[in-house]
Amino acid sequence: MRCSACVAVNALSGAETSVKEFLSHPVDNLVGVLCGLDLDGVLCDIGAPVARRIARRFGVATHPATWSRYDLRLLDLGLPEAHFTAFLDETFADPALYEEALPHDGACFAVAALRDAGWSVVGITARPEHLAPVTRTWLAAHGLILDQVHHTPVGTKALVARRLGVRTTIEDNPHEAELLGAVCESWLLDRPYNRDLTLRRSRRLRSWDDAVGRLCQLELFA
Repeated sequence: MRCSACVAVNALSGAETSVKEFLSHPVDNLVGVLCGLDLDGVLCDIGAPVARRIARRFGVATHPATWSRYDLRLLDLGLPEAHFTAFLDETFADPALYEEALPHDGACFAVAALRDAGWSVVGITARPEHLAPVTRTWLAAHGLILDQVHHTPVGTKALVARRLGVRTTIEDNPHEAELLGAVCESWLLDRPYNRDLTLRRSRRLRSWDDAVGRLCQLELFA
């Protein structure tokens, strides 16, 4: 979950041939099958530290559970639009925000379970490149073992997934999840701010437990 400071460009416009393949192999034969995970809103819960910063800066109490829009600029908090947008840009560029964030419930267990099941796991994030050091430090501090982390602009994650040969992805941005659905099996992790969009190419996961149950089975993509 982030402020979409730039409108996502549909990098996959036009007809695309889907490269997703459906597997029905025992889990222990799946070494090298690649799973791509978003970071913010999927592994990393930045909602609480963002809410604390909004309260400190503007004196407005808000809770992430009430946020009904992925793009935080669209939150109806009664704040001056230009000032709030500048605040969000500053906030999401600050490494300290990510240092104080905690993992989402179930995320640490889920990543370990995916790896135990034979998945190779990479991060595909819209965080800018200057946040790579704090990202690596945060992942290590919370025992989240990813093979790689790829930083790419909003709207281009599907290009990274296609280049890497990713089989499945888990996102919280519904628009990004739909783009990813053109090149691989795409899952949208349920959050309050992504429930309004009707999904065409991606499928919804209720929780990390749901993700583990679906992706760590004998038939992964049933």
